[in-house]
Amino acid sequence: MDTMIHAEPFIEVRNLVAGYGGKIAVKGLSLQVAPGSHLSLLGPSGCGKSTVLRNIAGLETPLQGEIIIDGQTVFSASRRINLPPEKRRLSMVFQSYAIWPHMTVMENVAYGLRMQKLRGTDLRQRVAQALDSVGMGEFIDRPATSLSGGQQQRVALARAYAFRPKAVLLDEPLSNLDARLRVRMRTELKDLQQRFGLTTIYVTHDQEEAMALSDRVIIMREGEIEQEGAPLEIYDRPQTRFVADFIGGANILTGTVAATASGQPTIVQIGRAMLTCTTPRAACIAGPQSVAVRPVYPQMARTERAELVNQWPAQVKRRALLGDLVVYTVEWPGGTLNIHAFPTDLFDEGEAIWLHIPPSRAVLLRNVATAGVAGVAA
Repeated sequence: MDTMIHAEPFIEVRNLVAGYGGKIAVKGLSLQVAPGSHLSLLGPSGCGKSTVLRNIAGLETPLQGEIIIDGQTVFSASRRINLPPEKRRLSMVFQSYAIWPHMTVMENVAYGLRMQKLRGTDLRQRVAQALDSVGMGEFIDRPATSLSGGQQQRVALARAYAFRPKAVLLDEPLSNLDARLRVRMRTELKDLQQRFGLTTIYVTHDQEEAMALSDRVIIMREGEIEQEGAPLEIYDRPQTRFVADFIGGANILTGTVAATASGQPTIVQIGRAMLTCTTPRAACIAGPQSVAVRPVYPQMARTERAELVNQWPAQVKRRALLGDLVVYTVEWPGGTLNIHAFPTDLFDEGEAIWLHIPPSRAVLLRNVATAGVAGVAA
């Protein structure tokens, strides 16, 4: 796993163990967040990502481990340190927004600032600055009950930033918004994070959000880190079948290693096809092997190109036009393959084609699958 951080971490979690009622939800997790960077914790419901966030915030107490924020240990099980949330100088934005309906926008944003004993003109000026940063300045005196969902989310963000925290923690903050507003808000979130230079940890089950917002992504599964890296690295080089499926979807091809040698491409027999894979792998031995191929990378053509490696005669079995995207199901000597393409040069159902899988796009996975014919993950 690539866990290299090129700056002294602003937030560091070491061997975190956390759970509820005897059930362990987080199993010895460690992570680092560089100053001013955006880290997303991504995974399915119940994988422990929100538990990690709440433990960092001090809203829950870990069973084991250490949490360090800006060089200060805020929790250590072995040293019996556990700073309360208000002393950790973190802001948290929740899925529910936590906007108080009986207050005005001004009063909602000012709530945390009053705890810092800010009053009068200074208080209103700080609130106004925070609201302006999220495009809500004109709503300062509106009642909270008059706001739409997107406006409430902006107020929640303004409240988080007005506090001038050391870092912001966001727990699925966009999940209650409609699809179009989610896209707009994630762009605004990224702009705000970069403008203020805030260290940010973002919890989501939405892979598009994580890929669009993050400098680094941690994929979680059952309380542990499955893979960590930059978004494009995780997309192009998934290490396990779970990651390949969860991020972007992938064709998971299962077969048997036919040839492997140090410094040489690995050849995997998939059904009746010999698939050459040039992606690096630390240890690849003869036997069952899984290979991930993203649907955007296979190429379809009407004529053969003799110079290409990984080229086979194939047939289009199904075609579905989804707006700007065409989804093909192609039958090839390795079984079936899903391919995503632009509608610039359409292939017909039943049409004979030549299929090419670039060797660099055939990714050897760490987990070993049962040998057999190719499988497809949509």
